[in-house]
Amino acid sequence: MPLRLKSLELQGYKTFASRTVFEFASGITAIVGPNGSGKSNIADSLRWVLGEQSYLLLRGKKTEDMIFSGSEQRARAGMAQATITFDNTEQWLPLDFSEVAMARFAHRDGRNEYLINGQHVRLREMNELLSQAGLSERTYTILGQGLVDASLALKADDRRRLFEEAAGVGLYRARRDDALKRLENTKRNLERVLDIMAELEPRIKSLERQAKRAIDFSRAQADMKMVLREWYGFHWHRAQRDLSDVRETVRGQENRVREARESHEKTQAAYTTFRERLSGLRAQLNGWHRQSAELHTQRESISRELAVLEERRRSLTGTQASILSDQEKAMDELHLANDRYGEAEQELSRIQAEYDEAKSQFANAQNALQTRVGERTGFEEQLAVIRRQIESLSQQRAENNARLDELKSRIESQTQKIEHTKSTIANAENLTAKAKAQFESAKEARELAVLALQEAEDKAIAKRSEVDSIERTRREALERRANEEADHSRLKAQIEVLEQSEQSLAGYAEGARYLLDASRKLSGVRGALSAALDVPAELEVAIAAALGDTLDAVLLDENQLEDALSLLESDEAGRAALLPLTQTSEILQSTLWVKTSEVSSEFLGVASELVNVPDDLRGAVRLMLGQTLIVRDRSTARNLIKDVPTHARIVTLRGEVFRGDGLVIAGKTASSSTLGRGRKKREFESTLGELLVRLAESNDSVERLSNQLAAAQRELAQAETDAREARVRLGECQETEQQAELESESLSRQFEWQKNQFEQLNAEAGESASIQQKIIESQTDVEARSAEAQVELKDVSAKLKEVSADELQEQASYWSTRVAVAEQSVAGALAKKEEREKEITRLDVRRVELASRLQEAQNSLNVLDNEKANLRERESGLHGQIEEMRVLIEPAEKDLEMAEQEETRLQESENNAQKIFANAERSFGHVQLEQTRKVEALENLQQKITDDFGLVMFDYAADVSGPVPLPLDGMVEQLPIVTELAPEIEDQLTHFRAQLRRMGPINPDAKVEYEQEKERFEFMKNQIDDLHKAEVDLKQVVAELDEVTKREFVRTFDAVDKQFRETFVRLFGGGSARLALTDPENLVDTGIEIEARLPGRREQGLALLSGGERSLTAIALVFALLKVSPTPVCVMDEVDAMLDEANVGRFRDLLVDLSKDTQFIIITHNRNTVQAADVIYGVTMGRDSASQIISLRLDQVTDDMLKRG
Repeated sequence: MPLRLKSLELQGYKTFASRTVFEFASGITAIVGPNGSGKSNIADSLRWVLGEQSYLLLRGKKTEDMIFSGSEQRARAGMAQATITFDNTEQWLPLDFSEVAMARFAHRDGRNEYLINGQHVRLREMNELLSQAGLSERTYTILGQGLVDASLALKADDRRRLFEEAAGVGLYRARRDDALKRLENTKRNLERVLDIMAELEPRIKSLERQAKRAIDFSRAQADMKMVLREWYGFHWHRAQRDLSDVRETVRGQENRVREARESHEKTQAAYTTFRERLSGLRAQLNGWHRQSAELHTQRESISRELAVLEERRRSLTGTQASILSDQEKAMDELHLANDRYGEAEQELSRIQAEYDEAKSQFANAQNALQTRVGERTGFEEQLAVIRRQIESLSQQRAENNARLDELKSRIESQTQKIEHTKSTIANAENLTAKAKAQFESAKEARELAVLALQEAEDKAIAKRSEVDSIERTRREALERRANEEADHSRLKAQIEVLEQSEQSLAGYAEGARYLLDASRKLSGVRGALSAALDVPAELEVAIAAALGDTLDAVLLDENQLEDALSLLESDEAGRAALLPLTQTSEILQSTLWVKTSEVSSEFLGVASELVNVPDDLRGAVRLMLGQTLIVRDRSTARNLIKDVPTHARIVTLRGEVFRGDGLVIAGKTASSSTLGRGRKKREFESTLGELLVRLAESNDSVERLSNQLAAAQRELAQAETDAREARVRLGECQETEQQAELESESLSRQFEWQKNQFEQLNAEAGESASIQQKIIESQTDVEARSAEAQVELKDVSAKLKEVSADELQEQASYWSTRVAVAEQSVAGALAKKEEREKEITRLDVRRVELASRLQEAQNSLNVLDNEKANLRERESGLHGQIEEMRVLIEPAEKDLEMAEQEETRLQESENNAQKIFANAERSFGHVQLEQTRKVEALENLQQKITDDFGLVMFDYAADVSGPVPLPLDGMVEQLPIVTELAPEIEDQLTHFRAQLRRMGPINPDAKVEYEQEKERFEFMKNQIDDLHKAEVDLKQVVAELDEVTKREFVRTFDAVDKQFRETFVRLFGGGSARLALTDPENLVDTGIEIEARLPGRREQGLALLSGGERSLTAIALVFALLKVSPTPVCVMDEVDAMLDEANVGRFRDLLVDLSKDTQFIIITHNRNTVQAADVIYGVTMGRDSASQIISLRLDQVTDDMLKRG
């Protein structure tokens, strides 16, 4: 492992008051010391200098807690400093330095400073640099006290962060969150801009309209006032007559309302009385219905309770079956223990009988010997040595005989047990083979289910991609269609505006408008000259300038000329140009003078030949434009003007007119809107036709894509259903596999136990045979030595022939030895019997417990049966009550039905009377309303007249009163008495009012405001384009980050899951564990669960594990993460505190393996862990309450440094 973290320098940080430097090894550095010495402050300092902001993890509350607080012997420090130095020769940090020093300073005012190689940086810059190097502040780089176990207590969503850091996507998630925030801000800005534009757009349109209509407003207002005087005179007198007629109608209608009210009140009283009686009947019937509903509800509740009891009974039956199985197993074990106990009792009885016999024989021999002792006292003294030798040999021989007898019985018993065990092993082997076969079959089924699930999920993913693609295409088609529909609406609106303008004669001169409006009732008028011309857009300004005041000339037949002149004599008519069509032909023929050889390259042609016009109007156009040349610019006009006649003229495209007599007319020309109105309409209609074709194609495309999307969504739903079914089948196969695996493991353990028993019995039998052979050899030696002693005894006892006590002495010694041996055998047999008895007691307690549980289950079943019987009895009683209520309800419902029919009849009568009364009131209201309207109409008319004319002398009818102004000459208007109104007056007034209403309020500053708002609107449009582009870019960034996150997360999760399984088995010496996703469909936000099964146990929750088991499981997870994504440096603070010696050994071995890729700093109290370290630091607490360090070798580590208290 290359060296990454070279050193750590502390000064003023927590308990490290003085400058303290740690030099770290490339492999494992161990830090030891008693509690309270400051070891954990080293891990805190590393976490702190790497940018940690959580004071909870730093074991403090504020920045000041990071600074040495002082003691009685030492003053407090002013600031805390921590510097870590990294070896960057391999450029694992993205900086062009071979050595990188990161420092953090904390001041007592709460201020923090961050430095990299002496340069101040921001915290965010340091975090990004560390994230790219795999040293993010919240990863598994630094594991403080309790944080390993806390990784198990994390929620599934929070545990995902560990895997994201291992996958290296933590930085991507931060960038994704930042992109989402910017996307949200962009959307808010876009909404604000759109709101502003939505406010600006109608204002711009309003200002534009106001600027165009301001000129026409005053003229139209004056024209309308002339018509209003006569119109008001007619309507004022007619309104008074209408009011008088309505008042007479009101009085007649009032009498009819009084009569209808009296009839309605009489009918209503009869209907109310009957309804009260009907309400009582309904209340009684409703009460019975409520009682019946309550009875039905109770019966349904009882049915549900019966279903619940039935379910509980099934559960108890299953529990009872399980207890019976356990009881059967316990009885088998108890029978086996009783058999063993019987064997022990038989052996004890046999040994006890031998012991009693030996004691009896010994007592007899001793009595005989004592009788003979008195006679042989003298001889015994001489033969004491020989007798003692013979006695010793006899005792040894007797002991050997007793042991041989015991061994013979034991060997026979062991042989019987071996034969029985052989048959048991054969049976267990067959069962184990069958269970393994079932497990393999379940495993193959599970693998097939995994393949089927993968295939279904791949198909669902493919279909989902297809649906997304079609949805995107359909969305684009919908947007295209929406844009085309908007363009269609806009073009239609523009065409309608042009048609309305043409219909209302907007833009024409006042006199022309007057004549054209009057021409609708006359024949012979051909319309305005501007409407008959088809002028290219390029020439509109020039043609308008050439025509000048004759642009709106009215084309008419010769016979209508006098009528038109008569109309123009009216005071209401303005001035207009008239162009008779019959007098133009000869004039045109005599005015064609242009010669193409005389024109320059900038000459466009004769104006009359450049415009399109109907053939019957060609003469009129040549009359007006036949003497006009069109050129591009002023210079060309000046060059040609000297060659044209005085009555001709040259017009530039900018509208400058050069006459042959030298007069030049320039400046802004009159509006050419009427001239281009026809051309614009044709262009709009052509564009509208093309747009309709595209819109039809878009509709077909949207419909086709909608059908494709619906079909793809149905296929996607089917694929997702198949995937869910495959997932369910996989779960069932996994459950079957787990059950088969558990059964196989259980039978395998039983098989191994039987084999161990067989081997143990063989070993015991071999040992017994070996002991038997040794005793036989010893017995042979004892016999030889005894024979020698006997020969010697015969020689010495020759003198004791008469009084020989040898035989009695030998018998006493023999039986004494047999008694001693028998006592030992009895003691051994008693111990064995007690052991078997304890086993029987334990199994009997287990049997009693199971019997008790079985009885409890049976009692529960009895209670459930009783409850079911009670409930069924209650259900039957409720059924009877329901039948009784039905008998009461059915006749009452028939009575109610008849009463409701009578109620319907009375209600119809009451409704008819009410309708008559309502109609009368409605008619009375109408006439009253009509009277009010007439009064209001008269008052409004009076107010309008006053508003339009000021002071007016009104002529009131007999039943109408009102104010009368003072007769001020010249200031009071007098309305004429008009009995009949000319038809054209109403049309003219309607036209003027419509025109003024369309114009709306006039703003004299509208043009300036319009230009300012237009400029602001265009700026906002550019802003919207920029925001849309930014929104698209941010969405693409988020999508790319999500794709990278999913890919890297899945790869890391699979790798960590594999390593976690292996590491778990290695640390626990068996069992199994795995990682599972809480939401596999959402790989961006899914959580991670841990499932573990310890050796010899069933799968259980993490909360049920012991402290050591939890620590070991958490260490397995952290080590799996380190194997998949090794960090340059890993700090562990007392992670082995909860482990026993055996588990610490496994932990140490894995630590050594991982140190090949990761540099470890271990804070520990365990000597076994320290043995794996390359460098050891000891930390102690000085008298001044400041931590001090010493560098140690392994043999210098004392128990005082390792102890926790």
